[in-house]
Amino acid sequence: MKASDTRSDLPRGVVDLAQGDEAGVGEGAFDTDAVEAELTLSDLVGDANGEVVIFNDSGFRAVAIRTDVAVVAEGAAAKHVTASGEDVSGFKYVKFDNGVTLYFPEGLDLILKSDPPRPTP
Repeated sequence: MKASDTRSDLPRGVVDLAQGDEAGVGEGAFDTDAVEAELTLSDLVGDANGEVVIFNDSGFRAVAIRTDVAVVAEGAAAKHVTASGEDVSGFKYVKFDNGVTLYFPEGLDLILKSDPPRPTP
C-alpha cells in the first residue's frame, strides 16, 4: 500500500472494544441495529495485493464485517489505484494482519465483529 497514509486529523476508526466483541469504523458505527448487511472477511476476494473495495451502490449506512483477524492500520487513502484498477483515492481503509486491506467510501460505517471461537471436535 505504497500510496496510502494515515492522517492524524481523521477520527480514530477502530475504537473502544469495551462494547463487547464489536469495533466500529466511522461515525455512529456502534449502532448495530442500523447494520444493513453483514459480510465475512474470509469470503471477500482481494486483488493481487490483497485489496478489497466496497462500493456502496446500495446506499447502505452501515455494513458489518465478521472476522477473527486483527486490524494493523487504518486511515484514508491518499492518491491510490488498486492492482485491479479501482481508484480508491479518498476512501477510508482498514488493513488486517492477514494482509487484506479493505477500502470503503466516506459515509459508510464499517462495523467489525469478532468471529465466535470454533468448537473443538
